[in-house]
Amino acid sequence: MSRQLAVMMVLLAASGVAQAVTKCQNGGETLYTSASCPAGYRNVTSTMRSHVMTVPGTAKTRKADQAASALRTQTAAQSQAWRERDEDMDLRLQNAFWNQCLIIDYRVRATERAMQTTEYWSYADRYREHADALRALQYGMGCLG
Repeated sequence: MSRQLAVMMVLLAASGVAQAVTKCQNGGETLYTSASCPAGYRNVTSTMRSHVMTVPGTAKTRKADQAASALRTQTAAQSQAWRERDEDMDLRLQNAFWNQCLIIDYRVRATERAMQTTEYWSYADRYREHADALRALQYGMGCLG
């Protein structure tokens, strides 16, 4: 049993052999490589604070990264289109509201003008009631103010 355990430990240790990583800098550029630093770069590996694990890029991972990037781009474009549509809809609703307020205001003015020009008191009372109802509607809708 201990022999099998020893063999398994040796196999595990051999499978976890890590490659050395070298950190190289040239001005503002940083390069990580498994070889020595190229010409013009200086070795600053000692400034690294933790272990670096590198994963080789395969065609499958690159393809998945490209698909994820395309999906992010598509989602961003769709979100922008939705925002623009919502802003356009808000503007249309505000315009419709203020147009309704203007129509009610025109009706109030026409009613008041009719009230002033009528010759019959009974008509004037009806016009006054109608104008008061329109003003209450304006106030209720929030048009005044």
